[in-house]
Amino acid sequence: MLAAIPRPPRLLEVLLSLAAAGGALLSAGCPSQEERACDLLCDCTGCSEARYLDCVDKTETAKTVAAEASCPAAFDEYLACLEEEIECKDDAFSSDGCEDQERSLRQCGVFVFRTVCEHANDHLAACGQSGAFAPGAEACSEQIACNAECILSVSCDGVNGTQFDEAQRFNECNSLCFQGR
Repeated sequence: MLAAIPRPPRLLEVLLSLAAAGGALLSAGCPSQEERACDLLCDCTGCSEARYLDCVDKTETAKTVAAEASCPAAFDEYLACLEEEIECKDDAFSSDGCEDQERSLRQCGVFVFRTVCEHANDHLAACGQSGAFAPGAEACSEQIACNAECILSVSCDGVNGTQFDEAQRFNECNSLCFQGR
């Protein structure tokens, strides 16, 4: 006759169950940096599930573009800064402390949460002009985005036409956009 194996105490069973559950949670993984950034943005703006997934897709695409442009560190630094600096005001996010990181990323041609057109509007406002572009990715078509990049590539003196060389460079850039560069 076989001897009965003693049953483990109830506390041991609970601990083993928790360890197994913890292992399952660890294998599922932590949210990626891209997911955490979208969590912060969506917590602020009230995203739907579809909009959250779109945010994650766009952020992962931006990460790929940054890597292809040899700027993966700039991308990582920007998202890390967002985690530290993001503020929610009136259902809109603000990340005032991340301008330098965002500028570094923008110089690589990478735009994560805002389009090049929205950045150009900010530059125009800083130069004392009203924004020329409608918000949203659908309003920032390829030709319009080219014009926005021209705006970002020159100083306020170039945009306002007060410095001849800058203004000429700005005009030449715009001409190339409409010639289909």
